[in-house]
Amino acid sequence: MKNLLIYINPRKYFDEKSEIFVKIQIENSLDLGWKIEDIMLVTNFPFEYMGVKSFIVSDDAYCEELGLSTKTRCVSYLFDNGMIEDQIYWCHDLDAFQLEVVTEEELELDKDAGFCDYCRKPMWQLGSFFFKNTAGSIFKDILPLVKPDYKFGREQNEEYALLELTTNNTNGINDRIKRMNTTYDFGMRKIEMCYEKANKPLKVVHFNPFSELLNTLGIAMYGRNRIRKPLMNDRLIDLFKKYEIK
Repeated sequence: MKNLLIYINPRKYFDEKSEIFVKIQIENSLDLGWKIEDIMLVTNFPFEYMGVKSFIVSDDAYCEELGLSTKTRCVSYLFDNGMIEDQIYWCHDLDAFQLEVVTEEELELDKDAGFCDYCRKPMWQLGSFFFKNTAGSIFKDILPLVKPDYKFGREQNEEYALLELTTNNTNGINDRIKRMNTTYDFGMRKIEMCYEKANKPLKVVHFNPFSELLNTLGIAMYGRNRIRKPLMNDRLIDLFKKYEIK
């Protein structure tokens, strides 16, 4: 399995917070047993940390107008350029942090791709998803539907585009994807309801610890939530503190 992280920036560098995130991601992945060669950090500029070197792609992997579809556009680019192997890929945001080991066996991914939803609503969540080398056309179908036209009262990002595809069962997509348990992309809202539905232990907690809209760090690290317990384990908490996030 490949651990796929994508960060494309026209300015060709990590912003301050994203650089902290990617360093945590790399060290966290190594702590959890990922091999260096299986951590695929895709950027459009050189970067190296703890032996992990960025996999540099062309600026064509990014479209500023479709910034809300950076991951799916870049995944399509990887498919187009023969960079996707016969593996399961776990693609996730820089702020989706792995808590526990994830195995291919537990995923039971018998489809081309696996996507989580928001748990509290049936909307697809593309902050953490899995795919195989047979899933290329799914991402190609998403891209034309990403547009800043406020069709749903907001920009139609890649999550709304995927919802449109599954609502219409475009190209038989509903037979090609699996709805994954929320444990692989656990968010910071409706904690009590989502925690009840999540497989335990939680595998991935998804939050921006610098959020100004919601005290996500308090919710995840200090248990300031309806279930009154931290969502992060001690190992990840210690790693956050190492990088001065506390």
